[in-house]
Amino acid sequence: MQPGDPLSKTLESSEKPILFLAHQGDELCCSGLLQRLRKRIRVVFMTNGDGVTGTNEEDSVRRVARRRGEALRSLGTAGVSESQVRFLGHSEVEIYRNLAKLRWAPLRLSEVAAFFEPVRQSVAEAVYEFRPDVAFAVGFQGGNPEHDLAHFFASLALRAYGRDGETNVPLYQFPEYELTILLPMRFRPWYPGEKYWIDLSPEELTVKQAMAACYSSQRSQMKRLRMVVGLLTLPQRIVRRKTNPIHRFFSREQLSRVPEDFNYQKSPYRIDFLNYLFENSQGIPLTFQDCMRPLLLSFEDRLNSPPEPS
Repeated sequence: MQPGDPLSKTLESSEKPILFLAHQGDELCCSGLLQRLRKRIRVVFMTNGDGVTGTNEEDSVRRVARRRGEALRSLGTAGVSESQVRFLGHSEVEIYRNLAKLRWAPLRLSEVAAFFEPVRQSVAEAVYEFRPDVAFAVGFQGGNPEHDLAHFFASLALRAYGRDGETNVPLYQFPEYELTILLPMRFRPWYPGEKYWIDLSPEELTVKQAMAACYSSQRSQMKRLRMVVGLLTLPQRIVRRKTNPIHRFFSREQLSRVPEDFNYQKSPYRIDFLNYLFENSQGIPLTFQDCMRPLLLSFEDRLNSPPEPS
């Protein structure tokens, strides 16, 4: 990020930024953003963190409470108070289950859309309540269906907000992961949009590491992430560069402005098999074309339909 570039100007001038996330822990990918906006930002989590595995109800309740506490401690470490955080509380288990219904029974679209309507509405309510001047969301990448849904519902809400005569709010996205390129927290090399970098200071990187340490439930995932980054930076470590390549990787965060005419009907990958690799519900693989695209089209059609006469 360079002084004078659009993102720098946005961060300096924004008074009411909002951040939309799918899961607790997603905030680690934009720690620099959080630390620089601190008291100004509002953070919205779409899901409750119950996980997509078949745990019993008691385990699920404990997991939800634990993930909520971890997220609050993580955000508090970055200087974001509990009063700035909204948990919408939608079940990951039910989200996956409903998406899977469309894989083999596309005629159930109206039923599935009805399930997702409260999700859409809760995201929209956060926008209309807070009235942001800039928004950030996890990237629409084809890596995780809930990431894409959180991004899409944020975009949908912002477009409706602008259409209703309010301010047109710019939306920025940040990448999480795509298994096909093994580059966590980076856009794919052929990503067509302009990329902005936030370079964390040593102090900001220390805070980011402290935020990650708040997620005791995610230790195995964090360990795997560091292992992947270690492999990616192995050539640099072999030649013994002065800077630590692993620290260098984690101290750079990407953002990109989402075009106003972004096409959410276009598959993130030309080959649908590459979308949502290994993502499934009770053994039913989730795909973009069968599970995601019909749902997104349904909601966009509603947004674009003329209002019913009163």
